[in-house]
Amino acid sequence: SEMRVEISKLHKKLRSNIVYVTHDQIEAMTLADKIVIMNKGKIEQFGDPEEIYNNPRNIFVAEFIGSPKMNILKIERKNIINKNTLRLFNKDIHFENYNFEDELYIGIRPEDISLENNSEISTEIKIDLIENLGSEKIIYSHINGSEIRIKSTQNIKDNNITIYLPKNKLYLFDVNKNRFKA
Repeated sequence: SEMRVEISKLHKKLRSNIVYVTHDQIEAMTLADKIVIMNKGKIEQFGDPEEIYNNPRNIFVAEFIGSPKMNILKIERKNIINKNTLRLFNKDIHFENYNFEDELYIGIRPEDISLENNSEISTEIKIDLIENLGSEKIIYSHINGSEIRIKSTQNIKDNNITIYLPKNKLYLFDVNKNRFKA
């Protein structure tokens, strides 16, 4: 990270274009004005860090940017109720202007999962591990066999907690792992 700060200062001083290749997404996010995300030689997405973080085009990009990476939950076909309703944690969740047909994926960033009751979408989880980073904690758990990561500043006393997934923070991806167009 010392190196990152130096490169950033140098870039500002030189005011010229620098092409920097990295596998480190934090480096990419902090150094770049524009990011090209490549997967096996193919350009997945091009944009500024903000845009790529907030509007990932597919699951590859969504999981690449953000630390810890975005949680992805698979919604089986049997849990698609109709073209804009799906069942999650035994609750029917309705979305406006979608057209669900096949199984799909829901993404939510670890920092967007809440421990406060602020959403109709909630489930109880058992904590596997808490990584204490001082100012924040990374809580590891699992839902239906998928690992789930939650970023929180709260002190957690219990081993079982209820988590809330705000609907407006959910990312929806189709069966081909591309972002749904609402």
